[in-house]
Amino acid sequence: MRIPLAHVLASLSIACTLQVRAGEQDIHRMLSDALVCKGNPAETVYGLVQRGSDFEAGYAAHGFGDGTSYRAVAVLRKPLDFVGAQASAVMSETENSQFDFRAFTYARFEGDYRHAVKVLKLQAAEPFTDTSLGRFVSRQPSPSQCPPTVTLTPVDDKHFLLGCGWCNGG
Repeated sequence: MRIPLAHVLASLSIACTLQVRAGEQDIHRMLSDALVCKGNPAETVYGLVQRGSDFEAGYAAHGFGDGTSYRAVAVLRKPLDFVGAQASAVMSETENSQFDFRAFTYARFEGDYRHAVKVLKLQAAEPFTDTSLGRFVSRQPSPSQCPPTVTLTPVDDKHFLLGCGWCNGG
């Protein structure tokens, strides 16, 4: 049985498209997990920088600075969707750069922060203290421990920061 070359090429094109989409979905899943403290959040973003930008997998990554001022960013072709809110990039940094938000791996989302707080079951935290990670945080086993903590801080009515930090009250 002979298969026309056009059919073979069309099949290969579909297979490659599905593989690219799967790669993009994998990147989105990895970054979503990092934002809610699954795995090693910082290494997820740093790993993308080390691998280099992969436009077929749907991202560009770059790291800059050094030591305590190192920052890495993964910019996404398609926005990351999290409970109806969207973010176009995920940052990881060794030094906090946001006011009243101390996550080391985070994204700035456009959407309703209240829905994210509800879905993640975050608790209101005392803002603007030396030990607060953000306005809302995941439940902590003990204030003397430094577990990875999901943290969220509203920026305004339509934007919020969400990410993973640690040493909440420790």
